[in-house]
Amino acid sequence: MTSVDGHRLLRGVFWARLAVAALLLPLGILLPEGMTPGINHSVLALALLTVAASSGALLFGPPLARPRRIAWLIALLDVALVTGVVAATGGARSIFTFLYVMLVTASCVTLSRTGGLTIAAAASALYTGLVFGRTVLPLTLFEAPQETTALEIITMFANAGTFLVVAIVAGGLAERFQIQSRTLRDLRAIKDLVFESVGTGLIALDRSHTITTFNRAATTITGVPAAAALGRPWHALFGDLVSLPAIEADLATEPDNPSRHEAVLPRPGDSSVPVRLTFWALKAGDEGVQLGVICACEDLTAVRAMEERLRQADRLAALGRMSANIAHEIRNPLASLTGAIEVLVSSGAAGEVRERLAQIVLKESGRLSEILRAFLEYARPAPLVRARVNVVEPIDEVLVLLEHRAAAGTLKIAREFPPSLEWVVDVQQFRQTVWNLCLNAVEAMPDGGELRVTAGVVGGRLEVRVGDTGEGIAREDLGHVFEPFFSTKLDGSGLGLALVQRIMQEHGGEVHVESAPGAGSAFTLRFPTIRG
Repeated sequence: MTSVDGHRLLRGVFWARLAVAALLLPLGILLPEGMTPGINHSVLALALLTVAASSGALLFGPPLARPRRIAWLIALLDVALVTGVVAATGGARSIFTFLYVMLVTASCVTLSRTGGLTIAAAASALYTGLVFGRTVLPLTLFEAPQETTALEIITMFANAGTFLVVAIVAGGLAERFQIQSRTLRDLRAIKDLVFESVGTGLIALDRSHTITTFNRAATTITGVPAAAALGRPWHALFGDLVSLPAIEADLATEPDNPSRHEAVLPRPGDSSVPVRLTFWALKAGDEGVQLGVICACEDLTAVRAMEERLRQADRLAALGRMSANIAHEIRNPLASLTGAIEVLVSSGAAGEVRERLAQIVLKESGRLSEILRAFLEYARPAPLVRARVNVVEPIDEVLVLLEHRAAAGTLKIAREFPPSLEWVVDVQQFRQTVWNLCLNAVEAMPDGGELRVTAGVVGGRLEVRVGDTGEGIAREDLGHVFEPFFSTKLDGSGLGLALVQRIMQEHGGEVHVESAPGAGSAFTLRFPTIRG
């Protein structure tokens, strides 16, 4: 018996002793003499007052240093006191014999099964001695010896056997209860240790979307104390951050797959933090009864900072590669410009030649200007201006422009997207991305073909897919298509797809390409969920 459990059990026993004493003292006085033959009110009162005094002293005194030893002393004292009460109210005919059963049961709880058996044996011995002492030996102080009847002998053995049986049964139950209590306490300690120590915020919701559990990490991430979160509905703290009915519908459809969402969580003090919310269905037992959902909340601030550093590192590495590529791109027009200018400054060039050389100078100057413009657009990206927009509108604008540019009857455009699809993006950069992909697709089909554009929400993320039926990309070139200044077109700058990848990285998304020679290409843009 640990000190904490010992104090709690003993206090319960002491309060029970006080309650029994308060009940028996007036009961012994008010009961008719026929029910308590030979009652001795003085002994009864002394025993009950002893119980009240000892319980009061232990309840209202200082904490017990050795609760188990005190439990033994109290149990032995109670054996003597119960024997005195039984002796003072009729011995074998006393109606208070049941106090032995209560005493044995309490001893099993406070002293375990061995202690309960010991107290039961002591109670049986004292009770047997009391019955025999009233008739066989002149030891009684309460009334003259009487003849022991057969019924009293049978009652004596029955009661003594009852004490031992109660000790065995109650002791076994008490031991099982203590083992289960220790196991439950250990499990609770392990749960608290794991639940509170994990770095991921854990929030449990019942079926009415009321918060029932809120760990320390959730408090750190959200800035909401656990005491202020528990018992409150989800929307009262997090508003429309995510749609719980939609999440529950997804979990009901695919119970083994969690529902993942990314959002910007507002915090107290006008601050916010990017988070990833992962929801699981919370079920009980093998029956799979739905209890609610549990949400794992992860702070993505460090992840976003690391991604930004990686993007900067990638950008610097790309700039290093571009230094060589741009030098190569600029060298050819510079050589043309130099040769043309040298001829122009000579006095022997004819008028027609001079006009042709002037056209070369203008063309190569324009080419240099376009290269530098594309380079600066890639190297100095404008900051994102996110807003909730209907992304279908810029997609449709791009497709309308391409339809007017293509020769009549050569380009077929398949639109596979709903009339309205709202998402949080930088609309200008989103339009630029779709334009670059669609323009590349059209240029990959010089003899005409089908341009298929698909948009929708897949797994909680916006997906835009641009596919063509053109020549496709060679397998050895697939790993280089997003590198700056890499192009398989003679007049291409090689910055279109690099710009697409940079814009997607700025949005926290990604771009994937699928292609095979002769089978066309398909580029897929995946934008994360950022609710605003």
